[in-house]
Amino acid sequence: MTELERMLKDTLTRMEQDITATLTSQGKTLEEQQRALAAHSQGLRQLQETNSRSNADLQALTKRLEGLAELYKSLETLLPRLNGLLNGK
Repeated sequence: MTELERMLKDTLTRMEQDITATLTSQGKTLEEQQRALAAHSQGLRQLQETNSRSNADLQALTKRLEGLAELYKSLETLLPRLNGLLNGK
């Protein structure tokens, strides 16, 4: 093997080692990012479920409040009559 061939072989070997190290590092980084993405996805799903439950609760409370408002309106018209009956005694 000539000196030039040895130099080329050494250079290519170092480049191969560098590329392998870079790929290994990037592979580890990708795995970490995939784990983080999976965790964020799970957190997002939980937030969406919580939001859905909150929206359902809000709708139920809105209906109840509307019912109470109607009850108040009907009682509001009866209160003056009841007051008149009580004062008439």
